[in-house]
Amino acid sequence: MYENKTIDLIDLSDSYIVLGSGLNSISTVHGILDTKYNTEKKIFIIDAGLTKDTDLSFANRVHNLKAPSPKFKIRANRYIFDTFKSMLNLSEQGFEAVGSLAKGGLSNIWGAGIQPYKNEELSRFPYTLNEVKNIYSKILNILLGSRNQVLIDNTDIKEKEFVFSDPILAINENANNSHCCHLKSCYDGCISCNKNVFNSKDEIDKLINLNKIEYMPGLFIESIELEDEHYLIKCIEISSGRIINIIASTIYCCLGTISTSKIVLGLSKKSNQIPLLTTPGASFFIFSFRHFHKKNHSILSSKSFAGKLNSNNYEGNIFPLSENLVCAYFGEFLGGILNLLFRKFIFSRLFIANIYFDSDMSLSKINYDREGIKITAERTPALKQFSKKVVKVIKKEFLSHGLKIIPFSFKLMTPGQDIHYGGSVPMKNNPKNNQCNLNGELKGFKNFYISDASSMPYLASKGQSFNSMVNSYYIARKSIVPTDKPQ
Repeated sequence: MYENKTIDLIDLSDSYIVLGSGLNSISTVHGILDTKYNTEKKIFIIDAGLTKDTDLSFANRVHNLKAPSPKFKIRANRYIFDTFKSMLNLSEQGFEAVGSLAKGGLSNIWGAGIQPYKNEELSRFPYTLNEVKNIYSKILNILLGSRNQVLIDNTDIKEKEFVFSDPILAINENANNSHCCHLKSCYDGCISCNKNVFNSKDEIDKLINLNKIEYMPGLFIESIELEDEHYLIKCIEISSGRIINIIASTIYCCLGTISTSKIVLGLSKKSNQIPLLTTPGASFFIFSFRHFHKKNHSILSSKSFAGKLNSNNYEGNIFPLSENLVCAYFGEFLGGILNLLFRKFIFSRLFIANIYFDSDMSLSKINYDREGIKITAERTPALKQFSKKVVKVIKKEFLSHGLKIIPFSFKLMTPGQDIHYGGSVPMKNNPKNNQCNLNGELKGFKNFYISDASSMPYLASKGQSFNSMVNSYYIARKSIVPTDKPQ
């Protein structure tokens, strides 16, 4: 990648080191800061921190990313994700990976959905809903601020039950400033404007201004090694190619599941393969015979639905078909013509929907060697069979609400297109190599914590952002005072 091999050494062994700047990073930081036990240690965030202005001429860029969201088709968003695969030396077989090295990570482009796990979904975790209810409130406060007066339905879904609900979104609808969200009247939506959606990079800036953290951007983390009782974080300075080695004693790895998995496999050297959990998904089109909650035109979720069949949960979201969404799918020229012809009578009644299933129906693996990492995946027979049964159920339920699933539009996503990854380094009661204890500490590596979705032992059939933030906060608190109950 670079020719310059000048090596610098920085000693941060007396500090807390947080890797990455996404949603898990800020929840980890808050978990450290909110402890009732005072500490003199500083918090450093080490991050690639790419921005629109970063010179990325050195990296191979991937412009043809086959992600389902149209936000990935917008040219201005490319810096967020299109160097990720090349910088990690990532290859795929049967999988479509999405990741980010940008400041704020994928929160620059996420769907802003807040979907807390229920009692049943937390049964495989080292904590119950009652134990983390206070953490739920803290994460909601980070994401919603003054809007943190939302009602969360924690009632488990019953067998054969089907419910529609209004989504909880991490957006700023009421702020009286230049970043005010006009979601209810906006016709462009968040495909082209992300200012209204919570972004962790804004929280990073806030923490910097409050002197709560030190931020070190522009550093791509190549690998981590254990040397005596300390860790050596090997970084490449993106602007110059210099090698910068950072000495650390306590690390919270919040790089995102794929990047974290690469670091762990390189650190432990116990295996070259670990599992990767996803939430397999599908998408389809809907036609509405009558008015159906289309008060906003954003590409954020307009309505959510959930159900349970054969003891398996499924959840999904419904999105309005806005003008810019049509253009993103069909191109500006063709999209413009289609909008002109069908806007009033057709597109006003068309919706796009997705649906997700839990990680028990995924089958993906991450392989690691000196050449890089490779993700392999395939659709499980259980997924194919269950999705067919679910389609029959939701067709009937949708019709009762005046909604018709357009024939032949239901399509299973390529594994990875859900962009809900985790479970590669899971928390276990008796952890094996490349697993964590119940406090999120990597087996065999003292004070090395997996503080992102990688340590989640299970992924429910929904977006993981909120729940991985809860998990990160929990791990941060437990790392400082293992016997302390979540507050």
